[in-house]
Amino acid sequence: MASEDEEFTMLFQDFYPSLCRFLECLLGGRAPLAQDLAQESFLQLHRTAWGTMPVGEARFWLYRVARNMAINEFRKSNTRYRLFDRVVEVMRPRARNPEQEYETQERNAMVLEMLQTLPEDQRTALLLREQEQLSYREIGQVLNISESKVKVDIFRARAALRERWNRTLGISRSSHKDAKVQTPYLSLRALAAKSQ
Repeated sequence: MASEDEEFTMLFQDFYPSLCRFLECLLGGRAPLAQDLAQESFLQLHRTAWGTMPVGEARFWLYRVARNMAINEFRKSNTRYRLFDRVVEVMRPRARNPEQEYETQERNAMVLEMLQTLPEDQRTALLLREQEQLSYREIGQVLNISESKVKVDIFRARAALRERWNRTLGISRSSHKDAKVQTPYLSLRALAAKSQ
């Protein structure tokens, strides 16, 4: 049977990369700050709740605390999500030719910029669903809201992103069904997959 320190180490190794990725998108691409906040979340878990909390609940606790720290950071620094190019650079896929690479980079920048226009609760729920592949129930635990509220937030976030995406690309509702266009929230999954 593993000791508490070994269990904590395993938890850190399993969830630190995904927590950093989540925070980086939430913070508009500030990777060093995302790493600092992720580490601080783990330190706070170890100091305050480790040993009193079931190991299965620690993941949800970490996302909740990390999100709150990110919100506090926005309030302290009074910044408004301006560093999209750094996120794209960190997460951009390596294309075989410059044209593909440019198109991918442009699409990712558009998606990240559109993502920043969403209300914080919708953006957080969508990131947890699309990038971290959490269930609606798990997202509700992280955000301390009902599962139905999670579903509504994700639905609204997807609808808003889809509308902005189509408007940006000049696609009308009638032609959208015929057009083979990657929707923006699928790009979030692609960004997450490329950064792993």
